Amino acid sequence: MVRTALLVAALLFSIAFLAGCGPSPRAPARAPGTKLRVFAANPALASLVRELGASEVELVTPWTDTPDPAYWKPSADAIREIQSCDLIVLNGAAYEPWAAQAALPRARTIDTTNAVKAKLIEVEGETHSHGPEGDHTHASTASTTWLSPALAKAQAEAIAGALQPLLATPEAKGDFAARKTALFATFTRTEKALADLKSLEPAWLASHPVYQYLGQASGIEIESKHWEPGEMPDEKEWTKFRLTRAAFPRPTAWMLWEGEPGPEIRAQLEKEGVRVAVVPLFPSADGEFAVSYALLVERLCEELRRR
Repeated sequence: MVRTALLVAALLFSIAFLAGCGPSPRAPARAPGTKLRVFAANPALASLVRELGASEVELVTPWTDTPDPAYWKPSADAIREIQSCDLIVLNGAAYEPWAAQAALPRARTIDTTNAVKAKLIEVEGETHSHGPEGDHTHASTASTTWLSPALAKAQAEAIAGALQPLLATPEAKGDFAARKTALFATFTRTEKALADLKSLEPAWLASHPVYQYLGQASGIEIESKHWEPGEMPDEKEWTKFRLTRAAFPRPTAWMLWEGEPGPEIRAQLEKEGVRVAVVPLFPSADGEFAVSYALLVERLCEELRRR
C-alpha cells in the first residue's frame, strides 16, 4: 500500500515537472527569428508597444482603417487574428466593449489600466452625434487615459511587464531596459509641460468631453461642449457657449479641439474672444506617441507665453 502511494506521488511529481518545463502560456513557442505578434487596441498603445518592443514585435492593428478605434467592431476574422497573438494589449477603462464577448485568452491578455482603476474617471452618459459613427452615448468611464502621463506610464509599465518575459535573448532584454528608461523620461517631461500649461492658463474650454485625464494630470479646469470640427453649431448652442464663456475671467479664452475646426467655426470663436488649440487624442499616428505629446504641450506653452 505504501509502495503504491509512493509510486503515485512520484508519477504526479514527474507530470508536474514536465508540465513546468513546457512553454509558459504567456510565452507561446515561436520559431527562431520570428517576431512577437502583439495586438494593441489603439494608436497610443500601439506606439507604446513599438517604443518598448522595437524590432522584437510585429504589431497587429486591424482597426487601422476605422476613424476612431474606440467605436471599432471587430469581425469574426479579426477576433481570430487577435486570439492568435502572443500578447493582447487592451486599454481598459471601458474602451473595448467588444472584448467582453471575444473569448480572449486570459494568460495572454492585459488590461493596461487595471492597476490604476482608482484613478479612472466616471462620466455621465449623453447621447449625441459624433462624426461618421452617428448617434451614440459616451461610456460611463472616461477612456482616454493615455492623455495623463501618470496613467500612460502605468499603462507602459503593464506592457513592459508582459513583454519582457517574452523577449528571446539577453541582448534584447538589455536594449528593452534602455528603451523603457527613455520612454519614462518622456512621461516626466510631459508632466512638467502640463504643470507649465496650468500656470499659464488654468481654465479651458473643449469641443468634446475627451480631455478628462489631461485635466486630471495638470489640475486644469475644462468645460466641455459636444461640438464636431466640421459642423457649425446652431445659434442655441452659441448662446449656451456664451454663458459658459462669460464665466472665464480673462479677455481671451482657449478651446481644445481634437481636430482642426472648420474656418466658419474658427472665425466665430475668434469673434467670441476664443483661441483654438488642436490637441488630437493620438498626437502622432505614425511616430512616437509619448514624444509627440510632450512636444505638443511644450509648443502650446510657448504659444501661450507669446500672447
